Amino acid sequence: CTNKTISGYMSFSTLKKEVEDGLQGRNSGIPMGFNRLNRYIGIRKRMYFVTGGLTGSGKTSFVDDAFVLNPYDWYINQKNPKFKLRIIYRSMERSRTYKLAKWICRKIFLDHGYIIPVSKLLGWTDKMTKDEHDIFLTYQDYMEGMTDIITIIDGPENPVGIAKDLRNHAMKHGVIEQLDEYNKIYIPNDENEVTIVVVDHLGLLKTTKELTTKKQTIDKMSDELRYARDFYGYTIVAVQQFNRDISNPIRIKNGDVEPQLEDFKESSVPQEDADVVLALFDPMRYKVADPSGYNLDKLIDEYGGKYFRSLRLIKNSYGEDDVRIGLGFLGSVGMFKELPKRKDITDVDYENVVNKSFFLNDQHSSTLR
Repeated sequence: CTNKTISGYMSFSTLKKEVEDGLQGRNSGIPMGFNRLNRYIGIRKRMYFVTGGLTGSGKTSFVDDAFVLNPYDWYINQKNPKFKLRIIYRSMERSRTYKLAKWICRKIFLDHGYIIPVSKLLGWTDKMTKDEHDIFLTYQDYMEGMTDIITIIDGPENPVGIAKDLRNHAMKHGVIEQLDEYNKIYIPNDENEVTIVVVDHLGLLKTTKELTTKKQTIDKMSDELRYARDFYGYTIVAVQQFNRDISNPIRIKNGDVEPQLEDFKESSVPQEDADVVLALFDPMRYKVADPSGYNLDKLIDEYGGKYFRSLRLIKNSYGEDDVRIGLGFLGSVGMFKELPKRKDITDVDYENVVNKSFFLNDQHSSTLR
């Protein structure tokens, strides 16, 4: 049997297994918590996502919602989940303590309707009331349960170090089998385990003696993430900043400020490698109309607080792209929720977004604090 025959057989057998897994419902993916978005994309093995946005657009909060917290809450509420979920979170922008604080504020709001910003939770400004502190203490089990599923690694790192850590993780949870002189495969201990790797964000990667520029560093990181997707079967989620070209006066004058693939900062390689590219955009920042037609004047409060972001699906290798979805954004707890479609949204919906009840489940809407 020639190497070509072996390689061809293994390629078909791998594809056949994927098809059979699909027939058994094992490829249906993990919900992201955004129903319309989930129609176009979903969290599955061997997918590489890039999410971009300007500073302050909420891109990290969106990634946390869609790829960490919503999947985690869905997973722990499943009686017999088809998947085993594992998340490796490289938080190079925020410390682990800050990240957990933001997540607990979001969870308290969802469960109780209390808005406790991180600044209040940590006593930077106002102090929590006794009732608020008592509620916070009830989440010890919830947060400690996260450690079995979510590993947060904070602080900047270089691509070589991250790739080494991913390999070590893979070797603890599987083996590499050499098929022949030219081909090898990775066999996980649990084929139903979905491993999500979040890198937030690419612009904060450390350089090395060999990787002396940001572009070289990002390109190397994307290459390693693509390998982790293709060989280990991991789900990759990278966050990347936009450059400042969106702020070009000519673009603003022409109203052409909606993000494009060319607007990602320092390197285009991650967008080329990725299966899915998403962009968050705040049209209010540039005083331009929303491309989807939402009435932005009704999505800002009397103090100037903005409750809207436009999400654009720029690239989708396995489905429809150039899709826009309007999102309500509650920045105080770092939470997003899909707005009704533009043709369906009402004045009451707009009002509920600004008064924040829109973000709560019906049973908690009357307890907003």
